[in-house]
Amino acid sequence: MSIQAVILAGGEGKRIHPLGVNKPKAMFELLGKPLIQLVVENLAEAGITDLIIITGPNQEQIQAHFGDGGNFGVKIQYAYQAEPLGQANAVQQAEGLVRTHFFVLNANDVFEPRLLQEVMNRAQAGGANLALVGRKVSEPWRFGVMRFDSSGRLVGVIEKPPRGQEPSDVAVVGVYYFSPDIFQCIRDTPQGQTDDQFERAYQLLIDRGQAVHVEYEGLFESYKFPWNLLTINDLLLKQKIQGRQISPTAKISELAVIGDNVVIEDNVRVFEHAVIRGPAYIGAGSVIGNGSMVWGGCSFGPGCVVGFGSEIKHSIFGRNVWTHRNYVGDSIISDNCSFGAGTITANFRFDEQPIGVNVGEQRISTGTDKFGVIMAEGCRTGCNSVLGPGIKVGPNSIVGPGVTLLHDLPPNKIALPSQASYEIRDNKLDLAAKSRDERMKKLDKTQG
Repeated sequence: MSIQAVILAGGEGKRIHPLGVNKPKAMFELLGKPLIQLVVENLAEAGITDLIIITGPNQEQIQAHFGDGGNFGVKIQYAYQAEPLGQANAVQQAEGLVRTHFFVLNANDVFEPRLLQEVMNRAQAGGANLALVGRKVSEPWRFGVMRFDSSGRLVGVIEKPPRGQEPSDVAVVGVYYFSPDIFQCIRDTPQGQTDDQFERAYQLLIDRGQAVHVEYEGLFESYKFPWNLLTINDLLLKQKIQGRQISPTAKISELAVIGDNVVIEDNVRVFEHAVIRGPAYIGAGSVIGNGSMVWGGCSFGPGCVVGFGSEIKHSIFGRNVWTHRNYVGDSIISDNCSFGAGTITANFRFDEQPIGVNVGEQRISTGTDKFGVIMAEGCRTGCNSVLGPGIKVGPNSIVGPGVTLLHDLPPNKIALPSQASYEIRDNKLDLAAKSRDERMKKLDKTQG
């Protein structure tokens, strides 16, 4: 049976602000490729080459990148979602292009190609008009959770059930397999006050006994918040980079140190006493300067410059990011950003608690005690500026020299220093040697 795939790429991306202001969410690059390209490659590897991409306003970059798909070994058609009216509405836009059973996938999810084959095999063996993918999770109340009858048959999905009342620990993963019947189900399911039209529509297929499910334990991660990019990058580095892969056109000093699991693309230059400790991906035409250090899991787009004396740890750089005598740790830096000498990104709180980030009107925990800055395209910093943990800098903004930025900087703004002021308070934090010893043990483990 010929299978098609619908890739949903039209979302607004409010939760990833400011990274989605100038660039579609799905076009953020890791290891030299946009996230949506990884989805297209997974589909092609699974033998699914008839694709429909749903785009939205200001997403011309997606069509410009793929064209008709010929350069990627697939055939791509496009449909347009004019307004962000939810997942069900996005799927509806593909109805005139769908001829057979089809997958629905998000453009910014990372998974293994074998998952698609497992779903097809299970659905076709059961003659199903719907196949859902689930995976066991430790906090099921945060997800849509599968409900099963006493025989283990899928009978429903409960969206974010109250804690302690979850019907199972199997959460729904965003990979769906449908027959064209889903379009009538969507029409039969009016929009409500809550954004669950899609789930209520496919529940109709479950109620008819036409659904199966696949439990999946492999690699899967979604780009919902900016910090998810670091997790996705870690997974991709582990999955795709094995050993040293150094382009013959790269120029590397004999005095540089290149570790294992490092990709160095065309025309990269690595100067004396630079250290690149894998896993790491260094994009084409980049420069790793004298006495600099790259470690902890990094991905650099093309044209980046890690200048003299810089340390870049566990971070993602877009295209043409420049540093000089900087520390950048656990951070996400988009295209065409430049750091003045001495700029540092703080990535650790004095109280060692998980770092929070402002998302809309909420303060949301990143779930990690190591997180730096989120910087959109075209930003600059002045000499000796400091960016606090979890700070967001909007596109085309500047952090002036000597500024300690402790609050998010909106797009198209400049933060300049004013007359210095400070206050002295009692220190109630315990900075005992015991805490340092514990951190040293963690460091030993990471370097072992």
